[in-house]
Amino acid sequence: MKILVLNPFAGGMQELERCRKVAGPDTEIVFEDISDVYPLNYVTYIYYRHRCADAVAERACRAQEEGFDALFICCCYDPGLWEARELVDIPVTAAFEAGCHYANAISQRYSVIATEYKTVHCYREMAQLYGAGSKLASVRHIHLSARESYPERTDPREVVARTLEVAQKCVEEDGAEAILMGCTLQSCPLTVTGVDDSLGAPIIDPVLVGLKVTEFMVEAKRAGLPVLSRFGTWQKPPVDEVERLRRARASIVP
Repeated sequence: MKILVLNPFAGGMQELERCRKVAGPDTEIVFEDISDVYPLNYVTYIYYRHRCADAVAERACRAQEEGFDALFICCCYDPGLWEARELVDIPVTAAFEAGCHYANAISQRYSVIATEYKTVHCYREMAQLYGAGSKLASVRHIHLSARESYPERTDPREVVARTLEVAQKCVEEDGAEAILMGCTLQSCPLTVTGVDDSLGAPIIDPVLVGLKVTEFMVEAKRAGLPVLSRFGTWQKPPVDEVERLRRARASIVP
């Protein structure tokens, strides 16, 4: 199978080797960013998220045309997830959705570790939207923007130290049985250094889980199982109208 792993912003790609580490032997991974249309290296703000979503949806359409079996949106803000699913027939997955469903499955209470206070609202809202809110013990943050989480700006050891300090509070004070990282950039140093739990509670890397979920969806589709309901939420819009919108977008995007 051939999976497009999309980094939905500009900035150094740190996730490719992690994806390859857990991918099946027959999985081909192509890793891209959208720096040509979105030059920022993070997505924290609501406006930024919408700009990313439009670019992700367009890339999903092209990915299907290029013969990819699936698209994995490698960002815990999940920009463009619902929009892309509405447009294409290949499976589209995203890091936070995959991660919170996994945390919901392996624990009775889980916490999310966000980047900074600004992002806390987003994870609470998405957990509710995805039906995983009832087991959400807390959303805490490490007071470090995704913009500053690249290794050339912040020592990865600092990310690990801050994360473990917050994770311990999630377990001891909030009753979390599992910890879900809320940023793919900040989950990288933990996975690379082999940090995968806090006081026995698993720390979940949404990149690894998201890639495996994507593979599963491709296999499910090949087995003839449904991978998306087209009744209601993800009903496809009229094809001619989508093409008009894509042409209009192409005419104004440099």
